[in-house]
Amino acid sequence: MADFPFTWPFFQATKTFDQSINPGWFDVNINNYAGNPQVEKDVVEKVASFGMQLGILTEAVLELAGNKPRPHGSVVTRLRDIAAKIEALKTLNQASLTDQADAAMKRLAKAEPDEARRIAATYAGKASGATTRSST
Repeated sequence: MADFPFTWPFFQATKTFDQSINPGWFDVNINNYAGNPQVEKDVVEKVASFGMQLGILTEAVLELAGNKPRPHGSVVTRLRDIAAKIEALKTLNQASLTDQADAAMKRLAKAEPDEARRIAATYAGKASGATTRSST
C-alpha cells in the first residue's frame, strides 16, 4: 500500500516550515543582565518594554538637547534620525494592524454577525471613553 499521498505534505512541512513557539505573548530571553533575571523579566512584562524604556529615554535626551542646530553626524542628530525612522515604522505598522483588524472583523461579520456586532460595540465604547459591561 502506497502511503505517498498521505505522508508527503506532512513530511515536506517538517523540512520547510520553521516556527518558534513561545510560552508567553512576549518571551523575554535576557542573556546580559545586571541583576536578577526574574526582576528583569517582570520589568519588561509588567512595567515597560525595552522599546518603551528606550523611547522615553530618547524623548528625554532630545528634549534636553533642545532645537539647537547640530553638525551632521553628531550624536543628537543621529538620535533624531533614529527616532524619526522608528516613528515611520510605527506608523507603517499601525496602518498594517488596522488593515488586519478590519479584515478580521469582515471575516467575523460574515461568519458570526452577532459576535462581530458585540465586539464592535465593546471597542466603540472603549474608544469613546464609555465603559461597557462584560457578559462573562
